[in-house]
Amino acid sequence: MIETEGKGVDYERYALRQLFHALVHKYGLESILEIPAKGEKAMPSIYSLAFAEAGCRVALVNPEPLSMAVWQDLELPVICNTSDDLAGTDLPSSGFDLVWDFHYLSRHPEKTALLNEMIRLSARYILHVGVNRFNPGFLSHRLVHRLFSIPWNHGDTDFMSPFHVSRFFRAAGLDTIRIGVVDAPPFPDSLGIRDLKLHKKGTDLNKIRWHSRTIGWMKNGSYPQKLKAYYLFEKLPLPFPAKLTTSHLFYVLSEKRKPI
Repeated sequence: MIETEGKGVDYERYALRQLFHALVHKYGLESILEIPAKGEKAMPSIYSLAFAEAGCRVALVNPEPLSMAVWQDLELPVICNTSDDLAGTDLPSSGFDLVWDFHYLSRHPEKTALLNEMIRLSARYILHVGVNRFNPGFLSHRLVHRLFSIPWNHGDTDFMSPFHVSRFFRAAGLDTIRIGVVDAPPFPDSLGIRDLKLHKKGTDLNKIRWHSRTIGWMKNGSYPQKLKAYYLFEKLPLPFPAKLTTSHLFYVLSEKRKPI
């Protein structure tokens, strides 16, 4: 059985693509490591496609084999690595311009150890993209879990705040460059109803077969006009507190401190 990504994920991927292309251009990124390359109710191991599309050398840690055919189909090169210990990989130090994760830091049992490994692997930048707990859809999602007595399995909610993540990064010796929001369309984040259906499947969502409409759009080099319209809304110059109420995701970009 094939699970099709939700329409909200379609826009999420488009908005992340715009962000990643902008970061590559602004900071001159050439090499990227995603650790680990999993998914969040979506096809895993393809979040870094946009970095490769922008010309970066991309490496993934613990990607899902089912998703590797997508990289081949799009003819985008990727380096796959496996590690039983994400906080102690055998990858070389300072091997990548940017090391990043998509909403995984909140799940990892030893967050400081994982962040320290990301710092070791990065030559300069660390990026975390996480679910924004200040969106109304997040509150609804939490309520659905409570009403149906489904244990919360989406990670530590403290790490769903850009302010907490920024403080966590600074405590580890990083300098915050940018705190921003992404995936901010004119509709709330997942209210939890579709999530309830996925929970009832009782399977690892990274292991099922996914269909992502984004792949076809990437191959054709053309995205639906409605996604572009949503992005125009996202780029409205609203105050940051207002942006937090509309965004589904946030990001924190930090830089390693230079030795004195």
